[in-house]
Amino acid sequence: MKRRHFFGAAALAAVPRSGHAQAFPERQFPERQVRFVVPYAPGGSTDTSSRIIVERLSILFGQQVIVDNKPGGGTIIGTEIVAKAKPDGHTILLTPGALAVNAAFAITLPYDSFKDLAPIARFVDMPLLLAANNEAPFKSVAELLARSKSGDRTIAYASAGIGSVPHLWGEYLKARTGLPLEHIGYKGSAEALRDVMAGHVPLFSDVLMPTAAPVKAGKLRGLAVAMPNRSPLLPDVPTVGEAGLAGMEAAVLIGISTTGGTPAALVERLNAQVNEALGDASVRQKLQELGFIPIGGTAAFYAKSLIEETEKWRKVIGESKIPAPA
Repeated sequence: MKRRHFFGAAALAAVPRSGHAQAFPERQFPERQVRFVVPYAPGGSTDTSSRIIVERLSILFGQQVIVDNKPGGGTIIGTEIVAKAKPDGHTILLTPGALAVNAAFAITLPYDSFKDLAPIARFVDMPLLLAANNEAPFKSVAELLARSKSGDRTIAYASAGIGSVPHLWGEYLKARTGLPLEHIGYKGSAEALRDVMAGHVPLFSDVLMPTAAPVKAGKLRGLAVAMPNRSPLLPDVPTVGEAGLAGMEAAVLIGISTTGGTPAALVERLNAQVNEALGDASVRQKLQELGFIPIGGTAAFYAKSLIEETEKWRKVIGESKIPAPA
């Protein structure tokens, strides 16, 4: 069986189907507080997004939902906790975009990304942004492409680290456009941002927030947002389509999952409540102010998204010969 078919079948197998669902007594869920594991440290925008929806879910569940930050191991530590929890819906994971990336790199993990987790819903997308320092000799993507075609030397771009989605997107742009890009990986977005703003590296591939803030403040030059429509946070920055990079939209996909083997009826109930929370105007506004795009939809839609992301980045990794992050 081809690898992509294996991953596709495995991911969709993780989505419970009502026809084979194990029944569960509705009155028993939730019978205690729900643990919402966040595989990131407290304080960042991703952690904040979890607290926004958790507040609403606590009301919908009629039980307290507790955010439990478990950072480390490139999100593996927190993910493993949920993958190995009791499959009763009381342990939920803020599922990182790294789930698909790790699968794309075929990293050895202490769990099966597609069998040991049950997708609940696609939560939010964090679009990517291409920015340049103010001293860079190009003010637009068109000028960047023109310089590359004129035989200019390689153009360095920074990202939050090797194997991050912004890094993979940079290599995707390089392969699709022929831009002579040279990647410089940092130990996190803040360190990379500092060097780009200081003029040490001309280009920066990063998630929309927090990089949108210095762009808005005039400390960086926004070249393109990897979205089909302009971002309300940066209305003056063109989309990749408008900038001449049609079809190169990209984002970090963040979902919500629970333990594999959780009864289908329970997953469906969780999905309905997550979608109800995302439909709340206040929740959506708070998420959008942080630069997130609320998504929602069925568990099957999220599972399909994971398959597509895995295949997309696996192809980039293979074509660009990107080594797995250490």
